[in-house]
Amino acid sequence: MKRYLLVLLMLLMTAVSAFGADPLRVYVGEFNAVGVQGKDDIKAALQSLLASRLTSDKLLSVATAAEAELLVSGTYISIGKQYNIDAIAKSANGQTVSRTFVQGEGGQEALFSAVGNLAQKLGADIEGKLVSSSIPRMAPVVVALPTVAAPKPGSTDILRSATVAEGANIQRVPQGDIIKPQAFYRGAPKQGEIKRLDGVFNLLAFGGLDANGKRLLFMAQDRAVQLIREGENRPLTGFSVSANQKIFGLDYVDTDDDSKPELYVTVLANGEVASQIWELKNNKLVKVADNIPYFFRAIALAGGQMKLYAQEQGSGADQFYGDVYEVVRKGKKIIKKNKIPMPRFGNVFSFNQFRHSSGELLTVVYHDENYLVVYDKELKELWRSNDAFGGSELFYQVEDLSRFQTYGDKYRWYFRNQPIQVTSEQEVLVGKNDGFFVLGNARMYKRGAVYSLYWNGAALEEVWRTKDTQNYMPDFWFDEARSELLLLQLTQREDVLMRTKGATALQIKKVE
Repeated sequence: MKRYLLVLLMLLMTAVSAFGADPLRVYVGEFNAVGVQGKDDIKAALQSLLASRLTSDKLLSVATAAEAELLVSGTYISIGKQYNIDAIAKSANGQTVSRTFVQGEGGQEALFSAVGNLAQKLGADIEGKLVSSSIPRMAPVVVALPTVAAPKPGSTDILRSATVAEGANIQRVPQGDIIKPQAFYRGAPKQGEIKRLDGVFNLLAFGGLDANGKRLLFMAQDRAVQLIREGENRPLTGFSVSANQKIFGLDYVDTDDDSKPELYVTVLANGEVASQIWELKNNKLVKVADNIPYFFRAIALAGGQMKLYAQEQGSGADQFYGDVYEVVRKGKKIIKKNKIPMPRFGNVFSFNQFRHSSGELLTVVYHDENYLVVYDKELKELWRSNDAFGGSELFYQVEDLSRFQTYGDKYRWYFRNQPIQVTSEQEVLVGKNDGFFVLGNARMYKRGAVYSLYWNGAALEEVWRTKDTQNYMPDFWFDEARSELLLLQLTQREDVLMRTKGATALQIKKVE
């Protein structure tokens, strides 16, 4: 009997030791916000940011208070450009475990770094008390998971609506005006449908096919470009720009009809356009021109031939100056050809054109607030969407000291929007990112989708759309020849404390 009790005691001690090694389960509740506009957005942002930054090998952020051993709440107070964030951590029985704060200047634009500092202080204090066993531990809560039915064979990730335009040469799935969620997933990761890439990539450009028919893809981070082969994550070649530069555009196109495309890289250097041209020679990228004063973008207007377009940089709030031109390269020089007059809100990054079944050429652009606007050939507005599309976190800054006294920020921010792609069937493809923190210059999107729209003579009507990704979608490209969508997804953000450089996924979806 004594031997049995001794064995039982040893097993209990082992279980307690193993339990004590588990991470402390922390729930970050909703914050209070005082003296700010858009309180709901600020509350949600603070809650999400602090929860992600508190997670470590000793602390585990959980989704509900019922699972937690420690409950964190806080208050954000803003007076002018001064801010203060208080946070308090309490055990499940109401005992105060830790309390701390951060304060500073910069208003809402400084929230990212402020929350990182708050998480560092709060986390260090909690972990210290966890080591000293001054925080009461609880047994884990077992949560029953709902049963999910397996996908049906042949299912797809594309949601289609009914026929939108009579006489249009587009195949439709006859399922009425009710869009029903379809089971995912078509294909397998080993076949290249999804691939994780180290680093935060913002831009994607098709680089042709290799000898085996695999796609080559140019991908850009803020200060680096890589060429990768579909299904691989090791770059074939690449280059970086200097610390004072930022990559804002990436396009691969043949402008001089020599069957040798060039890579046009729109670069901002201290807020000034200083673009570059590179060529792929013997599997190496070689720079052939630098400091070109144009924003570049390759577009297949109305689903036609891919051509290069350019626009000059303006000053102040008017960064995109004058009309957009089709351009070609002659050596190191850029030669203007055909002029494309821009309607209101239009610039080289925000427009495309499509043809109605009658043959009329129409222009579609993003409004400053991300609504889609359609214009006729006289640049008269015909239609404006009720829903906002687009949405991007890619930006550059221009110094403007006159803003500091009013806004507390000496920079103007300029965001590049999602691409507008038009197919040969005149379907208009646009991205749509939604965020939990989109306020002024502070943007953090949490999900994205691609929509296909068709002009029915009076409005752009939905043809199909992808399911929402569970991540921000920086860029996409539709391979019409293969009827496949290539989606960039930001799966892991850069850590404020630079403990991780982030990660991106390249996902391929079949459009059927």
